[in-house]
Amino acid sequence: MNDNQQSLVTKAAVLSVATMLYTNNMAGPALGAIKQAFPNASSVTIQQIISIPAIMMIFGSLVTAQLQRVMPKKKILYIGILIQIVAGITPAFYGDMTFILIVRTIFGLGFGMTFPLASSLIADLFDGKERDTLMGYKSSVGAAAGVLFQMLGGYLAAIDWRYNFLGLLVLIPVYLLVMFKMPEPEKRPPVKSTGANFGGLTSKTWLIYLFNIVFNILQFSFVTNAAIVMAATKAGGPAQAGVVLTTFTGGAFVAGILYSRVLGLFKAYTLALSTGLLGIAFTVLVNADSYSLYIVGSALFGLGFGLYNPEITIRTIKSAHKSAATLAMSFFVASMGVGKFGAPFLVYASQVLGFQGPKASWMVVAPTFFIVCVLLILRNVFAKSKNITEPAA
Repeated sequence: MNDNQQSLVTKAAVLSVATMLYTNNMAGPALGAIKQAFPNASSVTIQQIISIPAIMMIFGSLVTAQLQRVMPKKKILYIGILIQIVAGITPAFYGDMTFILIVRTIFGLGFGMTFPLASSLIADLFDGKERDTLMGYKSSVGAAAGVLFQMLGGYLAAIDWRYNFLGLLVLIPVYLLVMFKMPEPEKRPPVKSTGANFGGLTSKTWLIYLFNIVFNILQFSFVTNAAIVMAATKAGGPAQAGVVLTTFTGGAFVAGILYSRVLGLFKAYTLALSTGLLGIAFTVLVNADSYSLYIVGSALFGLGFGLYNPEITIRTIKSAHKSAATLAMSFFVASMGVGKFGAPFLVYASQVLGFQGPKASWMVVAPTFFIVCVLLILRNVFAKSKNITEPAA
C-alpha cells in the first residue's frame, strides 16, 4: 500500500468514529412500540431511553478527560465502543423497563467516552487545511450516520421493538477499522496548570464553553419542538415532522462538505455566518404556516448548524495547547450536554418575556441569534482594527 492509499485508509478510520456521534438516535423510532409493550410505563419514562444517554454523555466525556492522561486514546476508544455495543444490544434479548434504563445509562457512558475523541483524533493526526477539511467531513459523516441509524432503527423496530437494539451491531466494523487501521496519536507531555491555564485549557477555551452552552440551549429548541409545533399549527403529523428533521440533517451534511470552502471565503466571520443563518432559519420557522416553509426553515437550520459544528470545534482545539486536544473536547462535549439539558428552561424564559403559543421559544431564539451574529461581526471588526492600529514590535 502506497502513502496515498495509507493516508486515505487512516482518514477513513478516523472519520468512522464520527458515525458513533448519533448512535443514540437509533432507539428513537422504537419508542412508540416500546410504549405499547410497557403500557404501565409513563411517556416520560419511555423518553428516558433517549434522554438518559444524552445526560450520561456529560459524565462519559469527563471520564475520557481523566483517562487520556494515563491511557492511550485508542484504548479509550476501544472501551467506549465495546460499552456501546454490549450495553446497546442487551435489551434485544431480555429485560423489563428498569433493566433497560440501567443498561441505557451504561450505554450513555460509552457514548460520552467516544464523543470527544471523534474531533480530538483529527486534531492529533492532521494539521492545517487538511484538519479543517476533515472536521467538515466529520460533521457530514455524523449527519449521514444519524439518518441511516434512524432508518435502520425504524426498519428493525417494525419487525420487533427488541430488534431495534440489534442495530448497534453496525459498530463492530467501526471497532475493527479503528483497531487495525488507525494509528495511535503521538503522546505529548501534559501542560502544567498555571493561573488561567488549566491543563492546557486557556481562558479563551472556557469562554468558548460558555458560548457553546448558550448556543445549545437556543438551537436544541428546534429538535425538541419541531414535531409539537407542526402538530399544533396543523402543518403536518409525525411523518411530515420526520421529513422536516431529515431535511435539517441533509442541510448539515451539505454544510459539512462545503465547510473548508466557506472557511476560505469568510475566514474569521464563518461563526457569524452560521449564527446568522440560524437566525434566518428560526425567523422562517416562526412565520411558517405551511409544510413547505417548515422544510425551508429546517434546511437553513441544517446549513447554519453544519457550519457551526466544525467551526466551533476547531476554535476550541486552537484555543488550547496542542497536547490538550482531548481534554479540550471532553469539556466541550460536557458543555454541549449542559446546554441541551438546559434547553427546556427556554420555555419559561419565553413566558417571562410575554411570548405565548407553541412557537414562543422560537420567538426568543430568532432575534437572539441575530444579536449574537452582530456581536460576532463587531468583535471581528474591532479585533481587525486593533491589529492595524497597533505598531509593529
